[in-house]
Amino acid sequence: MTGPLADPRRVLRSIIALTVVLVAVLGATASAVGAQAPAQQRSQDELRQQLAERFAPIMMLKQQEEACSTDGEQYRPGSIDIVLDNPEIALRQVGRSDPVVKRAPSAADLFGLGEGFFLDFPGNSLTPGCIYERDFRKYTGDRPATIYAHVVRQPDEPDLVFVQYWFYWYYNDWNNKHESDWEGITLKFEASSVQEALETQPVAVGFSQHEGGERADWDDSKLEREGDRPIVYSSAGSHASYYGSAPYLGRAASEGFGCDDTTGPSERLDPEVVLLPDSVTDPNDPLAWLGFNGRWGERQEGPFNGPTGPNVKDRWLEPAPWFDELRSSSVVIPTGDSQAASVIAVFCAVVEGGSKTLVDLSVSPVQVAVTLIIAAWSISFLVKRTDWSLVAATPIRQRRRAGQIIRAAAAVYRSGPLVFVLFGLVYIPAAIVSGTLAWLVEFIPLVGGLLSLSGSGAANLLVALLVGSGANLAAFMVVNSMVADHLRTGQRGLDTAKASMQQTWQRRAALGSGFVRSYLIVAVLLASVIGIPWGIRQLVRYQFIAQAVTLEDRTGPASLTRSTELVRGRWLHTAIVSIALTGMVVVSGTVVGVVLLVLVSGIPLWLFSGLVSIVYAVLVPLAAIALTLLYGDAAEEHDATQLDEPVAVA
Repeated sequence: MTGPLADPRRVLRSIIALTVVLVAVLGATASAVGAQAPAQQRSQDELRQQLAERFAPIMMLKQQEEACSTDGEQYRPGSIDIVLDNPEIALRQVGRSDPVVKRAPSAADLFGLGEGFFLDFPGNSLTPGCIYERDFRKYTGDRPATIYAHVVRQPDEPDLVFVQYWFYWYYNDWNNKHESDWEGITLKFEASSVQEALETQPVAVGFSQHEGGERADWDDSKLEREGDRPIVYSSAGSHASYYGSAPYLGRAASEGFGCDDTTGPSERLDPEVVLLPDSVTDPNDPLAWLGFNGRWGERQEGPFNGPTGPNVKDRWLEPAPWFDELRSSSVVIPTGDSQAASVIAVFCAVVEGGSKTLVDLSVSPVQVAVTLIIAAWSISFLVKRTDWSLVAATPIRQRRRAGQIIRAAAAVYRSGPLVFVLFGLVYIPAAIVSGTLAWLVEFIPLVGGLLSLSGSGAANLLVALLVGSGANLAAFMVVNSMVADHLRTGQRGLDTAKASMQQTWQRRAALGSGFVRSYLIVAVLLASVIGIPWGIRQLVRYQFIAQAVTLEDRTGPASLTRSTELVRGRWLHTAIVSIALTGMVVVSGTVVGVVLLVLVSGIPLWLFSGLVSIVYAVLVPLAAIALTLLYGDAAEEHDATQLDEPVAVA
């Protein structure tokens, strides 16, 4: 056989040569592909970092007046590194006595650990004192403020890109005190890739607030921005994110249960951005802490437990459902001293007090039990100290014990409730006037300028008290006058009620003169600070101005003198009964208002304010009846004493 295939050795050499060439080509191809993949990955990471930095939020934190003060924000968003490799931080495992697994745990130590593990910081999260603030400052040093960014593409939402910004706070000093806190915001892009997101702007943004949050369109007027960067107002202590500087009301899990404060003056932070991947597979990765599914703070009961990290949240990889459930707005607490504002202030205090009681019960149950026993004994002592027998309400001028006054007032109210509610309706226009004046006073050039400079400080409080309480006290004086005139007639019909209203209108000059004089005297004394004791003394002395004008036909100035005479020698008794009557109205109205706030969380504030005003309209006349009977007791005692005094002979 002849030809090129005749020599087997030549065939073998050709096969070997072809094999070498093929291996070389395949190797070069594999190397090229292998080099291209990391390059593509680097390119994607660079795009994500670029996107995250372009839209990174600017943080506004309520200024703290001095160290360890809770009047402002004690912390700032920082790097998780301050608790890693830190010899003062312990990694514990849930179990008997929660044994320490390791001191100064590293990111690698946390990697792969589940919910049976938690970090424990120095201090007690329920009684923080100032240790957490001091430690945070010590651990942080001169590190810049830091936030974490996570770019997400949800598989079942291919045309959306989400950019999450996570804020780590060392301690949460709010109603639900706990070590560590994770909050943040999320930007939503209508884009099919990170590159496409960079070429456009977000369509909406969601701010995390406790277990829920609030959303806004990117062009919404409530969203403040510096170019492409949204401005986030962080609530002092709770770190919930809001769109503006104001006090906010929360009445549900999605809002938080309590009141958040983002009012100024504020400190502006421009934090650094650290990009986070979806997950970490290497325990030696500096971001291996993302594989920790335990808790980032001390183990406690209920809302005081340390939180889990962002990677454990459902929205970490599936942000769309969370975003769709966000509220469109938050409830801003009204200013001024209207009934609604007062009830909301009490609601905030009650929630805060309830949280403190839970903490005290956990830390010192014996102390809480002793306090409750003492309070119950004190109330029982005061109730048993008076006479509760039923006596007639007329004539007005006769001696009665405190318990008899309260029972007689209740009996009178029940005899004609519609008439007395009619008198109390004056509180509704008073509430409108109060709110309007509180709003208008901000537009007075000098006052508005002072309020703007002072933020939410003493000047705002003083103006609110002067405007709001003035309208409410004036309404109370009018109700007192109508009730006193009505009681004098001894009749309960609507015709008599109309006549009493007309009589009160005719006495408007004397009532107005007496009210303005007394109000200015008390307001000046209270505002002077040093005169507060005298202001309180005069406030009690002026309790019977309306009765002196209505039942004795006194002028305004003379009614102040007469009221002072009747209270002299009975100041403590008058103060106790007046406080009890005021407390009855305020507590009853507040309880109704708080229940309304909790049960009907979606109620608009204008409707809530109107309903609270109606509650006061129902209750205030009852207090006015009792105060008129207290006046009758004082007048009878005073005038009887005057008659018994010997007449001087010249």
